[in-house]
Parts: sequence; C-alpha cells; structure tokens
Amino acid sequence: MTEQVMEWIKQEALIAPGDCVVAGISGGADSVCLLLILLELQKTITFDLCAVHVEHGIRGEESREDAAFVEALCGRHAVPCRVYAVDVPACAKSHGLGMEEAARMQRYECYGEEVSRLREKAGSVKVALAHHADDNAETLLFRMARGSGIRGLAGMRPKRPFVAGAEIIRPLLSVLRQDIEQYLNQAGQEYRTDSSNLDLSYSRNRIRHQVLSQLTRVNAQAVSHINQSARLLGQMADYLREQGGALAAECCRWEGAGDCFLNAETLEGCPKLLQSEVVYQVLEAVSGSGRDIGAVHVAAVEDLFSRQVGRSVDLPYGVRARRVYGGVQLQKTAGVLPEQPLATDAGEYCVERRRLELGERVSLKLDGCEMRFRLLDFSGDSGQICKKKYTKWLNYDKIKDDLQVRKPKAGDYLTIDLQGHQKKLKEYFVNEKIPLEKRDETWLLTEGSHVVWVVGGRISSAYNIHEHTRKILEVQIVGGIAYEDERDSCLSAGGGNRGKSKRTGAAD
Repeated sequence: MTEQVMEWIKQEALIAPGDCVVAGISGGADSVCLLLILLELQKTITFDLCAVHVEHGIRGEESREDAAFVEALCGRHAVPCRVYAVDVPACAKSHGLGMEEAARMQRYECYGEEVSRLREKAGSVKVALAHHADDNAETLLFRMARGSGIRGLAGMRPKRPFVAGAEIIRPLLSVLRQDIEQYLNQAGQEYRTDSSNLDLSYSRNRIRHQVLSQLTRVNAQAVSHINQSARLLGQMADYLREQGGALAAECCRWEGAGDCFLNAETLEGCPKLLQSEVVYQVLEAVSGSGRDIGAVHVAAVEDLFSRQVGRSVDLPYGVRARRVYGGVQLQKTAGVLPEQPLATDAGEYCVERRRLELGERVSLKLDGCEMRFRLLDFSGDSGQICKKKYTKWLNYDKIKDDLQVRKPKAGDYLTIDLQGHQKKLKEYFVNEKIPLEKRDETWLLTEGSHVVWVVGGRISSAYNIHEHTRKILEVQIVGGIAYEDERDSCLSAGGGNRGKSKRTGAAD
C-alpha cells in the first residue's frame, strides 16, 4: 500500500521538496496510517512534517485520551505536534449548528491557525487530511441523496486551495479503509476508536453502516467503482468549467464595478448545459462567492431571457438580474438586503403576512445567522422546487395568518402527510433522535401551534407546493448553519472520523 500511496502523491503532485506538511491526526486508523506513510515519504522527498490534533471536547475522558495517544505517537517519531482544545458543543449551540458541522468548522479553524503560524517560516504549506476511498464514496452518496449537481458528485478532490499560501491535500484518497487497517495490523501499530462512529443519528454513519455496506454486498468493488465515477465526473466538471469560461468571455460584457451584461444571442446558440455553466460562473463572479448560488438561481436568470424587458429577479449576495434589450444585466446592489424590522417579544419574532410583497425581501437577524423571506410567483414546474436543507419553498396560498419565528412550545405539531394526519413536535424530535438539550434551542417557523418548518429539518406537509400553487414563500437561513456545499443541493440541476477506528464526518 505504501507504494500505491506514494504513486498517488506523485501523480497528483500533492507534495513537493521544501513543502511544510501539516498532518491532521485524530488518532484513528486513517490518520495514524497517514502519519506513517508521510514518514516513509520523507525518505525520498525532503519536506518538513508536523501534526495537529483537535480535541473536540465532546467525549470527555475518551477524547482527552485520544489527544494523549497522538502526542505520544508523534513523540516516538520525533514529529512536532500541537494539540488544539476546542468546545464543539458550545460552538454548535452558539452558531445553531449540528455537532458534525461544528466539529468540522472548529477543525478547519485550527488548521488555519496552524498554517498562519507556519507560513512565517515556510513557503508552501500543505494540510494533509486522512480521507480515503470509502470516505469519498460516502460523500458522493450523501450529496447524491441531497440532489447535488455535477460539482458535488465529483466528490472530494485530491487537493484544493485552503487559505492564502496553503492547500488541503488527501494522500490516502486512492486507498480503501480495509487496506488501511490491514497495513496497520501488519505494522503492529495501535490506533484509537471513536465511539461516536457507531451512532446512527449521524447521517454519514447511516450511509456507512446501512447503505454502503449493502452496496458492497451487491458488488464487492462498489467503493472503487463509485470513486471511478467521482473522478470521471470531476474531469467533466473541470472541462465544463473551462468551456464555460471560454464562452463567458465571448458573451459577457463587464461594466462599471463588476456589473455584467449577458448577450442573449451568443448564449442561446449554445448547448443548454453550457448556458447554465456560463450563468453560474457569472453569478459567482458578480456575487463574489458561489457558496449560496444554487441551480434554482441559475434557472431564474435563464428564465429572464424569455421575459419582457424590465423584468428582474433578486438573487443571493444582493445581486439583481434584469432583462434588458439584447440580454440580461447582472448588478450587485448597494445593500445585501433591505432591512425590515420585525416585531419581537421574549425571543419570538412575527413575520406579518401583509408585509410580504411579491419580489420584496424581509430579513430577520437571529443568533449566529439570518433568516430571509421572499415571495415569488410559481411557474408550476415542480422540477424547480428547491430541495436545500436551509432554503425551503412553502405554499404561500396555504398560509392564512402571520408567521412566528420562535423556539418550541407545548402543543406544537406538524402535519405529516397529504391526508392531514398530525404528529406532536415532541414525537418528531424523538423519532429524529434530536438530543434533549438541543430541542429547546431549535428554531421553528410556525403559524400558531402549527409548525411550518423545523429549521434544518422537515416542513409540514400542509405547506407543500403542488401544480395549483400560485405563490411561493422562500425562506432561507444564511450564515452559521448554511453549509458549504448547499449550492449544489437543489434537484433542479439545470445549472447546474483501544481498538480499531472509523472516523466520523468524513466529508471535507
């Protein structure tokens, strides 16, 4: 396996002589294997090696024992090791995050801090993470289930930019989990077990233990085949981005302070997939970020080409797209959103129905994030319905009273099917295995005691969109719990971590 990993590192140009490599070491099988492989590689490539361990503050004494194990392991191999102690539960609560996402955010903050410290002494810094082929397969399945676009289905990349002067690299991405464990067994190397890897309340654990395990029974090479598909899709995504960039140069005219005019005649003569890629790239450039740009926004801009002059649509990051003669003009407005005060009482916020005007936006500041509301016309095309976790489309025709944004109360309920059957919110929390300490801190969008949306969870079936829906209320959470890859999660993809270990939350 050592030769396989070294060949992968050379093939993908992950490490070069003179680099400073920061290895993220949790103490589990994957990261321990990574450390040993990097030590072997140092015999042929001259680079500096150090380690970072993040003690998440989640599993008490077990977590502290992990940190001690990593320090001892690094000490035996004379590898400098820095341990960062963080409080993930407190971070999750203050930012409204799930434990997995809060832990990931804290890890990357620690990696960034270490890079900043080392960049003064080293030129190129690489942060080496222990993601392997099984992790990549789980990521692809997770994103597929969420409705990812082609970029998301490309899975993890061997390397990607991190912060200025640094890259994230994945030296083990070509090897299987079973090969890693076999390698360590043959070397007589111990590693730690994270007990949370068996907790099926985590989505990735369910995919790992209940989905991927079944696929390997269908075909023993399932993980390898999924990785082959991801690599192929990555090549396709790269090619599409390249071709889209070339076309954008032909059909775009940049004006003023980052405004862009999209020429309809030049764009409409190209394949639909390429048109969507150009629109996405332009939106990303005008916005200054692609994080919250989804397929639904690409489709909204494309729809303008068939509309009359003067029609417009508001998009994330304060971008407005407007139909003009000869094409579509994209312009970033002065303010991100028009701030409209909402009544509040003891932590409850009222969204007054009469204030929701077509096309207008209302925003509400919450702890660690912002909730945005926008009223839209519905075309009747169910394929355009947004499926994002933190952006929901609701049937505005079914909303009769003012809405409330608040925490749970006694008597709250959800409608769970089209027949109108109801379920108490408390029962929903139990079924979804939401910890007791998190339930009272969960934000809800309600109409009286009727829960319209459990933020981050399900919406009530009473507010589902159907072919007769006339208006949509779009509700979006921005900041804090808005996940990095949510831009890929709309189904309307017209645009498109004492024994042996398995790591929790393998996604990058």
